[in-house]
Amino acid sequence: MKYKNTGFTIESEEYLDDIKSKAYLLKHDYSGAKLLYLENDDENKVFGIGFRTPPENSKGTPHILEHCVLNGSRKYKTKEPFMDLLKGSLQTFLNAMTFSDKTIYPVASRNDRDFENLMDVYLDAVFYPRIYDKKEIFLQEGWHYELRTPEEELRYKGVVYNEMRGAYSSPDSYVYKELDSALYPDSIYSSDSGGDPYEIPNLSYEDFLDFHRKYYHPSNSYIFLYGKLDLEEQLSHIEEYLNHFPAEKIDSSIGLQKPFKEMKTIEASYPLTPGESEDNKDYLIYGALTNDKKNRKESLTNSIIRAVLFSEESSPVKNALLKAGLGEDTMTLSTDGLQQGMGICAINTSKNRRDEFFEIIENSIRETVEKGFSKEELLASLNKIEFQLRECDNYPTKGVIYMIQSLESWLYDEDPKIQFKFNKLLDELRDAIDTDYYENFVREKILDNPHKVLISLEAKEGLNTKKDQDVHNALQEYKSSLSEEEIVKIIEENKILEEMQNKEDTAEEKETIPALSLSDIKAKALEIPTEEIQKGKTTILIHDLFTQRIDYFTLAFNLDFIREEEIQPLSLLSDAIGLMDTKNYSYQRLGTEEYLYTGGIHSSLSSYFLEKENSYTKKFSIHAKAKPEFLDNMFDLIDETTRFTKFEDKKRLKEILQMIRLKLENGFVESGHQYALMRNRSNYSQQGAFDEKIGGLSYYDFIVDLEDHFDEKAESLLTCLHELSQKIFNKNKLIVNITTEEKENALKAVEKYLEKLSDLEHEAYDLKFLLEPKNEGITTSANINYVVQTGPLAFPNGYKGSFEVLSNILSNTYLYSFIRAQGGAYGTGMGISRSGRFGLYSYRDPNIAQTLDIYKNLPEIIQGLDLPQKELETFIIGSLNKFDPPTTNATKGKLGLLLYITGQTPEDTKKAMKEAIEADIEEFKEIIPLLKESLDQNYITVIGNADAIGKNKELFDTVRTLKD
Repeated sequence: MKYKNTGFTIESEEYLDDIKSKAYLLKHDYSGAKLLYLENDDENKVFGIGFRTPPENSKGTPHILEHCVLNGSRKYKTKEPFMDLLKGSLQTFLNAMTFSDKTIYPVASRNDRDFENLMDVYLDAVFYPRIYDKKEIFLQEGWHYELRTPEEELRYKGVVYNEMRGAYSSPDSYVYKELDSALYPDSIYSSDSGGDPYEIPNLSYEDFLDFHRKYYHPSNSYIFLYGKLDLEEQLSHIEEYLNHFPAEKIDSSIGLQKPFKEMKTIEASYPLTPGESEDNKDYLIYGALTNDKKNRKESLTNSIIRAVLFSEESSPVKNALLKAGLGEDTMTLSTDGLQQGMGICAINTSKNRRDEFFEIIENSIRETVEKGFSKEELLASLNKIEFQLRECDNYPTKGVIYMIQSLESWLYDEDPKIQFKFNKLLDELRDAIDTDYYENFVREKILDNPHKVLISLEAKEGLNTKKDQDVHNALQEYKSSLSEEEIVKIIEENKILEEMQNKEDTAEEKETIPALSLSDIKAKALEIPTEEIQKGKTTILIHDLFTQRIDYFTLAFNLDFIREEEIQPLSLLSDAIGLMDTKNYSYQRLGTEEYLYTGGIHSSLSSYFLEKENSYTKKFSIHAKAKPEFLDNMFDLIDETTRFTKFEDKKRLKEILQMIRLKLENGFVESGHQYALMRNRSNYSQQGAFDEKIGGLSYYDFIVDLEDHFDEKAESLLTCLHELSQKIFNKNKLIVNITTEEKENALKAVEKYLEKLSDLEHEAYDLKFLLEPKNEGITTSANINYVVQTGPLAFPNGYKGSFEVLSNILSNTYLYSFIRAQGGAYGTGMGISRSGRFGLYSYRDPNIAQTLDIYKNLPEIIQGLDLPQKELETFIIGSLNKFDPPTTNATKGKLGLLLYITGQTPEDTKKAMKEAIEADIEEFKEIIPLLKESLDQNYITVIGNADAIGKNKELFDTVRTLKD
C-alpha cells in the first residue's frame, strides 16, 4: 500500500510498546531505498542515511569517503558544509560514523526548519559530493605527498591518515585488529574499514571514487527517521533525491566466514615506546566465533555469557587468570558484524605462557559449565542489559542510538523492528535461567567449537619507530626516483591544495548554505524542577520528572576538610570502592548483588567552581539507580561499600593498582588532550591543581610509586583508606540528589538510609597548593601528539555568554582551517570557562611547533575579525545549545545538582544566553589584551610521539616519558 501522496510503499506498520513508538517500514518503489520511521512525541528529531560499505582491504576507503562527502556538494558549494552547519545550526547531533561494514550519516535537531536544513545538506552530500571534480578533498582528508620545495623531504599527510596513526598507537587497536583478522580471515571483517595507517597511502583516487559509485546508491541505502514529524512531508522531501536514481542490483553482500576445522594459533606484535622495557608486556588473546547477529536471542545471550564468564568481578575465567598471575588485568573482547565473536585478553604477560593461558581458560569454562552457572549471576547480567535497553544508555539524542540498533538486523536483510521488541525476549532469557540453556550455549559455541583462535601479541620496543623509518626511507627513495617535472607536479599539487584550504568561500557560495535567523529561534534556557528539603544536616534535592520507573540518586559527600596528603589516597578510594571485600560480601559477590537490585553504583571525585565566590568546592559522590521496589537494597549496598569495606587484602589492592595504571596509560594514548589540559591548568589554578592530583599525571605517578614500593607502603595505605572512609561518609553537609516520578517512596528510602549515618563534623581546611609552572613534553607510544596551551583570563566584568560565540568562531574557522584542514590533525578546539580559564587543544596532531604558532596568533585573528551581521548571527545560533542542551530526564537531575552546588540560577543562564544573542565583534576585541597576557605566560603541555617531542625539546622546561 502506498503511503499517501508519495512513491513509498508501506511494508509493515506496527506499534512498538517497548520503546513507545509506532514503526513504519517503507520501500521507495523507483529507487529501491529502504526507510524506517519511529514515530513518537520526542521533539529531538533524527534523520539518518546509511550504506552497507564492505571494505575490500585496509586502505581505509569507507572511512576516508565518510570524511570527504561532507566537504561540499552539488547544491552546497562551500568548502565544508559540515563545518558550516556546526558553526550555525541548532543541531543536537551532527556527525558521521564508519563501522566495520556500514557507514552512517545521522543528524538531529529540535527545531523544524533546522532539521529540514540538516537533512537536505546530508542527502545532497551523500548522493552528489564534489569529490569527482575536487581531488583536493581526497588529498586533504585521505592522504597526499607533502612537498613544498624541491629540497624538502617527502612525507605523507592527511586527516584520516593521522587519525588512524593515533588509533594505532593504542595496544587495544592491535588486539582487535589481530582478533578480527584471525577469526574472519576470509571475510570483509579481516580488513580495517577505518584504515591501517601503513596501508592508507596505497589507496588511489580512482579506487576511492569507484567505491562511492558502487555503494552510495539508494538501492544500497538505509534511511531512518525518528521523532515527532509530518511523515508525508519528510518522505516527499527525501524522494526529491531518490527519484533521480532508478533501482539497481548492487552487490554489497557480506559473506559468511567458513567455519574452522580446528583452532588457529597466531603470533603478532604491537609497539612500545622507544626505551620501554619489553618484559611482561605481551598480550594473550583467546577468541571464538559464536553466533549469527541476526539471531536476536543468541546475540543477547552472547552479551550475558561474555559478562558472566569474562568481564564481571565474579567471572571465573577472569579470576582464574589473575590468580595464576597471567597478566596485570584482563580485557573482555567482542566483535562487530554479521557473525559475533567473544573472547578474553590477558594484559601485560609473557607470550611464553600462551599454552598455560589457553588451558586455564578452557578448564575454567568447562568447570563452570559442569557445575552450572550461578542463577543469580546470570540474572544480574540480564538485569544490567535490561537497564541499558530501557534507558538507551541515557543518551539525550535517543534516535541516533535507535538508528544504530536497527541496523544490527536491518543491514543483514532482517526486520529492523526486532531490535525494539526486547521485553518478551528478556522474559524468555530470564525463564531460561532455570534450564540448561546457557550451559548448552557455552558447550556448543565455545567448548566444542573448533572456530577459535589463540593469539600472542608480542611487545616490541620501538616497533613503530622502525616502521616509520622504513616509510621515511621508502619515501626518500621514491623521491630520488622522480624526475624534476614529477617533483614540480607534487609541489604544484600541494600549492593547489593549500590554495583551496586558504581560499575564503565567496558570498555566493556561503549563500548556498541554509541558515536560520534569530527570529527562527525560540531561545530558552534549560530549567529543571527542583524542590529543596532540609533534613537535619543533610540537604535533599528532588527533581520530579518522568523516569520510566527508574529512580536516580547522587550522594554528594562534603570534602572541605581534606588536606593535600589525603587527596590522592582519596582518589584511590573512589576507584577502589566496590572492588574489595566488605563486611558481608566478597568483592565478587558484591558485583552480583549490585546488578541483581540496581542499574549500577559507582563513585566519583569532583571539583565545582563557585563563580560568585571565585573559589571551588570538592565532593565525593556516589551515583546509583534502581527501580522503586529495590531502593532499600540499593541503599544497603551503598552503605556496605562506603562504610564496611574491609581494607585488608594486599593482593587485591595490588590488582586494583594495576587496573588503574593500565586504564590511565590507555587514556594518555587515546585521549591525551584531556590529560594535557588537566596537567596544564595545574600550572596556575588551585582548582586545576586539585583536578590534576585526583585524575591526571600526578595521580598516575602516585599509582606507579605505590606499585613500585608496594611491600613497604601497602599496610599504611590500607590504613589510610579505612580512615578516609570513616571520615567522609557521614550526613554532615551531605547533599542527596533524587530524580524520580515516585517522590514519597524515594524520600522514605533516603530517610531510612540517613539514620545509619553519623553526623560527624570536621574542621574546614584551607587547602592551598604550591603552584610550580613548567612547560612539559610527555612521551608515549603514540604516533601523534596532543598539543595544549591554556591560561588564566582575568575577566574585568566576569564571564559573559558571548565568550561561547567567540569560541565557536575561533574553533570552527581559524583553528579548524590551520590545525585540522591544513595541519592534518584530527581535531582541535578552544573553550573559555566560567572559572576564568581558556584552553586550546589539538587532537591526534602530527605537528607541535606549527600548532603552537597558530595558537599564538589568536589575538591578531580576533583583532582582524570582520564578520557581516548575518554571518555573526549564524555563529550565535550555533552557540545557543550550550544554554539549553539536549538532555534526558535522568541527566536533567544531575544538571540540577550541578547548578545547586555551583550556585548558578536559571537567571544566570538566561543572562548568559542573552549576552550570547547580543554578542558583537567589538565586544570580542575587549578580550584581546587578556588573551595576549595569558598566552605570553606560555603554559604549554604536549603528550605524544617521542621523536616529535625530542625534535622540539627547546620548547619545554622538562621532557619525560609517561612511564618514568
